[in-house]
Amino acid sequence: MKIQELLSKFSSSDFMIPENSDLETDIDALQYFTPGMTKLNPHILYFLSEEPKTPLPPVPEACFLCPASGKEEKKSSSKKTDPHIFLYLGKKSMDEVFAGMQDILSNARELNTSLQLMTNAFFSDQGLQYLTDTAYQVFNNPIFVVNESYKYMALSYGTVADNELIAREYNDGYIAEQGIRFIRESHLQERALHSEHAFYYYNPLFHAGMMAASVNIHEVVVGKVMLYEQNHKFTDNDSVLLEHFARLVSMELQKNQFFRQNKDIMYSYFLADLLDSREINYPSVRERLHTMGLDLKDDLYILVISAVSYHHATEKLEVIVDELSHIIPGSICAIYENCLVLLFSKSREDFLSDSELKALTQYLSENNLQAGMSNFFTDLKGIRRFYLQAKKAAELGRHLDEAGPVFYYSDTYFYHIMELCQEKEELRYFIHPAMMKLLYYDQEKHSELLQTLHAFLINPGNTARTAEQLHIHKNTLLYRMNKIKELTKCELVNGEELMSLAFSYKLMKYLGMLPGSAHKTEYV
Repeated sequence: MKIQELLSKFSSSDFMIPENSDLETDIDALQYFTPGMTKLNPHILYFLSEEPKTPLPPVPEACFLCPASGKEEKKSSSKKTDPHIFLYLGKKSMDEVFAGMQDILSNARELNTSLQLMTNAFFSDQGLQYLTDTAYQVFNNPIFVVNESYKYMALSYGTVADNELIAREYNDGYIAEQGIRFIRESHLQERALHSEHAFYYYNPLFHAGMMAASVNIHEVVVGKVMLYEQNHKFTDNDSVLLEHFARLVSMELQKNQFFRQNKDIMYSYFLADLLDSREINYPSVRERLHTMGLDLKDDLYILVISAVSYHHATEKLEVIVDELSHIIPGSICAIYENCLVLLFSKSREDFLSDSELKALTQYLSENNLQAGMSNFFTDLKGIRRFYLQAKKAAELGRHLDEAGPVFYYSDTYFYHIMELCQEKEELRYFIHPAMMKLLYYDQEKHSELLQTLHAFLINPGNTARTAEQLHIHKNTLLYRMNKIKELTKCELVNGEELMSLAFSYKLMKYLGMLPGSAHKTEYV
């Protein structure tokens, strides 16, 4: 502790500090000076029972404290005083001053030891939980790290849930609705935002005092550290230690890839927990989201943009997230498993409006992005299955070179089934022989009968629309259809037959057997 800081613990009128004194000298210990001492330590403050009548040992760095014999006289002669001799002007005895300073230095050593213990935990690179558990050893009181979505990012090991509310919060991993309401009604968020130091408050839900400090990254509040007065009353050092812990948490979070990617995205941890299929109290999820200001409608959807897509985007990830949240209001975003994931909800009779869909398509196209869209679902328990649907839709859409930028699982699920079947069977052997005949004929004659049949299959019975899609005259279409019937021996009127041919076309597309396919496959 610097001598200036040590003296500042007393009244400013208690000491006369000579001019030219080095107040930056670090003092580690106190010792009474006795005549004959010659080897002096510059980091020890030496006490004298009275002003020295003879010259002190010539150790320039050594500091001495002695009582003043004449207060007014000494004040007037301060300029002539040895700069290493500090005079005590107070009413306490030197023994009492010695004891008081010993307590101050002892407390400072204890504080420094605690600070070093937490700092070492940070540099051990064992993660936020280890850092929090180490802090518990320092405080001997439970300590929590909470993000701005009211998620417990870390709970100190060994914390005893001493009431039902705390037990529920520990189990859920989130602050309960009552806790969120208390935080808002007590304006704790605002208080933390405008406070530069740790502050104390009483938590009626925990029936105990608490101390909180903000966790800031680049001057933005990203969470709180909270100390729970459970085992014993807070000490004088706790506020300083908690502020230090908050700074270490900030640095630890910046080492965490998930946090770096999601620190500015509201509800990201909440969505990630759902996608992890952790043991979550699902009936309370909608209620919790309502408390946090988000109401889910009947039908839920997942939109996924993979890293393959957004790594080549023209805009930064945080800008993409911000734009998508404006295009689809009320959506929850997270960077999860290297994908940008959005959860949004719509009423039963609605999907994305025409304007929303147009804005989404335009934004994705302009920024070289592609997305997969799940089927709708109603139960959050199934969210991971539908996340995988959206992810697979995006993957298959790119693989098959489908028209994007949004690939719907409802359009690609058939290819997903093929992918699953391919693990056990050679899919090419499921292709209808009529389709293989057309494929070989087209290759030999350079015709387009296979493409013509596909257009007919997606416009069943509508020759005008089929001809328009192929950009050919209706008579040309009729000629081709007759040729197809002649080669395949198919009448093309039976629903089962048409479905089988359509199934085979999708198989051929998936296997890369069609003309112009981006991924060619050898076949026999």
